[in-house]
Amino acid sequence: MRSMIIAAGLVAIVAGLFAHPAAAKKSKMGCEIGREHWDAAEAKCMPGKSTKKSAKKAKKDE
Repeated sequence: MRSMIIAAGLVAIVAGLFAHPAAAKKSKMGCEIGREHWDAAEAKCMPGKSTKKSAKKAKKDE
């Protein structure tokens, strides 16, 4: 009887983990990293990656 209760509890925990996946990482502006970028003209997150290069990458490419 105890093993059935323990097994049912483990099944409930595993089902709970699959039902609520981990939240995506967000940038400072609230956009999902790698999937969205902040568009200042629209003042919201837009789908796709940003086309603007960071200052470090621009220096490295020169």
